[in-house]
Amino acid sequence: MMSSKNAILEIRNRRHSAVVYINDTKIEVLECSNTTSCKIQGVKGTGCPNYCPFIVDAKRYMQGLRTKFRVEVLSPNT
Repeated sequence: MMSSKNAILEIRNRRHSAVVYINDTKIEVLECSNTTSCKIQGVKGTGCPNYCPFIVDAKRYMQGLRTKFRVEVLSPNT
């Protein structure tokens, strides 16, 4: 039996932070202060790409792996 993985995470590095909602298979970025950097680099669209460092760290945290940035759980199992 699989347990559901739902959480709201805050991921921070020295300059930027992101608040990410994870629902079993879907990752939704609620707020990100890195959007200006994304626009400068040419990332288009409304959502963050899968290779975004904040998205990658959220996935790694939920898998129980080591993360590059500081991850804080704001609301577990919501």
